[in-house]
Amino acid sequence: MSKSPSTRKRATRTSSPTGENKILPIPAARRTEPEPVEAGSVPAPIHPRGEDRRPSSETIALHAYNLWLGRGRPIGTDWDDWLEAERQLAASA
Repeated sequence: MSKSPSTRKRATRTSSPTGENKILPIPAARRTEPEPVEAGSVPAPIHPRGEDRRPSSETIALHAYNLWLGRGRPIGTDWDDWLEAERQLAASA
């Protein structure tokens, strides 16, 4: 029978050069506020704005699914529905 690991939190033990074991306290939560970031050091957004922004794949898929349902769920029209959804969403952006 093997011992299962304990789920209790334990204090960290360190060894000193003299061989004594000291128990270090668990660090407390940060008590100071983080320093504000200067405006010049803020990186550019990952997603472009305006004309360069395209709808996400999830948005296109949901719109294509709704088009497919609206057309009566025909078989074999997945690409047509996807491309039509892309076109409609690009036009509305």
